[in-house]
Amino acid sequence: MIRSDKGTIAPLVAIYLSIILLAAFGSVSVIAALVASNRVQGVADMAILYAHDRSVTAGIPNQAKLSNEIVLFLQRAPSAQRLIIVSAAGQVNADTSTLRMCARYQNPLGIGVDSAIICRESKAKSFLLP
Repeated sequence: MIRSDKGTIAPLVAIYLSIILLAAFGSVSVIAALVASNRVQGVADMAILYAHDRSVTAGIPNQAKLSNEIVLFLQRAPSAQRLIIVSAAGQVNADTSTLRMCARYQNPLGIGVDSAIICRESKAKSFLLP
C-alpha cells in the first residue's frame, strides 16, 4: 500500500531563501571591502605623486617637504577627507618616495567585522631627462 506524504515545503523554501540571502550579503560585504581598499590605494597614490612632485629638487626628494606635502594633500583633497585616515608615513630612499597609509573601513551592512584597518603603500620615483 502507498502512503501519502502530507506536509509542506515551507521549511525547504525557508532554508533556500536564507542561503540565498546569506550569499547576497556576503557578496555585498566583500565587494564593499574591495571598493574601500581601492579607494585607500587611490588616495595613497595621489598623495605620494602630489607630495613627491612638490618636494623634488634636482631629482632628489626632500624628506621634510615630502612629509609636509603629504599632510597638506590629506587635509585638502576631498577624496582623502572622506576617509578616516589612521596613519600616513612618508619615506625617502635616494630618488624614490614611499607612502604607507592606513585608513579605517566601516562595514556599510554592519554584518561580520564592523570595522577594520586597510593599509596600502605607494611609491613615486624621480627621473631626469638628458
